Amino acid sequence: MKKDKMLLTKPQMAELVRFGRISDREIRSDLSLGLIVTENDYTSNFTGAFRRNVNCYSRTGLSARSFLLTPQLERAGGIDATIIISDKTSSKIMFFEAKWPRFKLANYKWDYAQTAPGLSHFSDQLDRQSQLSPAYPVFEMFYVEFPFRKQPAFLLDQYSSCVWHDDAIAFRSGRSGPMSVWTQKDCEDLIKNASCDIGVILESVAACRRGQPINSNKPEEIIRELHLEGNILAISGGRPEGVEPVTLQ
Repeated sequence: MKKDKMLLTKPQMAELVRFGRISDREIRSDLSLGLIVTENDYTSNFTGAFRRNVNCYSRTGLSARSFLLTPQLERAGGIDATIIISDKTSSKIMFFEAKWPRFKLANYKWDYAQTAPGLSHFSDQLDRQSQLSPAYPVFEMFYVEFPFRKQPAFLLDQYSSCVWHDDAIAFRSGRSGPMSVWTQKDCEDLIKNASCDIGVILESVAACRRGQPINSNKPEEIIRELHLEGNILAISGGRPEGVEPVTLQ
């Protein structure tokens, strides 16, 4: 396997993972208290909290900026938000689709048929995401409204449940009707089969184990060239002088 340089130093990577987890935990707390009302509300609050935590508490040179542009990318690419991670010369771009299955409500219809023949909206989103993956890492982020440690056993104690796009595609192919509407049980089985927290996602992308870096570290250029829209969080790790980057397989 080709070795790609890691975008961040070890201390920066540790901060990135920690701030991502803290931010998700903060907004999950708000969700459990009824302070978050929609998936978009959670996504906006999560990216905003992530930005604030990076800018307030980083001691390694991380900084973050947010962009909120006309939200048409969800319709085109089946995603809700973008995270850009950059060093002094290059960037990695990751996308995610947010879902709130509301497991507290039995048989809640979190997916729906978007065409008369019954094509699942979520399955259609997965197909549209395939246009981005694997060049750009894509994952699904399932929000959890339960208080900490009071969720069903298949959900994480503190965080949202994240599933890589390719794992969701593989799981879908095993369904009796791959393009049929997803139920809560389908979502539960997907999460049981292949889920992780946001820290694992961030570390995998920044360490170049997922996706390929691009030769730009300017968010505005990346947004313009890729026609990005919606919630965008750009995190820069411009390496402190004298600190060597880490190279990983």
